[in-house]
Amino acid sequence: SFVTESHMLSVPTSEVARGAALAPQRSRFESADGIDSGDLIPQNLLRKYIQYARANCRPALRGGTFDQEKIASLYVQLRKESVNSGGVPIAVRHIESIMRMAEAHAKMHLRDYVRDDDMDASIKMMLESFISAQKFSVRRSLRRSFAKFLSSGEDRVHLLLHILQDMMRNEAMYQTIRQKQRGGGEAPEVLEVPLEEFESRARDRKIYDVVEFCKGQPFEEAGYTLDLGRRLIVKNF
Repeated sequence: SFVTESHMLSVPTSEVARGAALAPQRSRFESADGIDSGDLIPQNLLRKYIQYARANCRPALRGGTFDQEKIASLYVQLRKESVNSGGVPIAVRHIESIMRMAEAHAKMHLRDYVRDDDMDASIKMMLESFISAQKFSVRRSLRRSFAKFLSSGEDRVHLLLHILQDMMRNEAMYQTIRQKQRGGGEAPEVLEVPLEEFESRARDRKIYDVVEFCKGQPFEEAGYTLDLGRRLIVKNF
């Protein structure tokens, strides 16, 4: 409803223009003084953002920035499942649509090239559309068949947790050695690792946004806290 009413506010219909219908209340989208209301972007700022993205961003598809084998494997499996389920036939144009949606996702983030996360978002969108178009009786089996493509976000969380655990383990060993050299033998009560180092290690695995992960439930359940002021990840024992 937000998208629909936002569009109606930006592009009023003929009924609204002649007073035959009421337009959505502007207060739902922005405050009277133009300041953002909650997490919503003011209409004028959103319009300028879209205009800038359209005029200045041309994301390129580079072979080394996303997994081409994943796209090929998806195409083969999509064709196989479409034949077995008797649903919409899959053609090359569907892969081209995935590429265009990935470019649009990258453009929305003002990037110069398409990354793995752009491609994953595009693949998920295509698969959700494909599965929802099938008969209800086969949807569950299709979700199982495409689970490895749909669960990329969960895989990232597990990978980031593994990276962070490894960093904390190394930091604990370093702190223990330092304390022994100083004559102490107690284990450290607090471990801190730089956020920049965590981001660098995540980029090596083609994961580019770790801040959202640091705000998530798995991060908190593992006992970590994010200190944005000092740019540190902290774990207390």
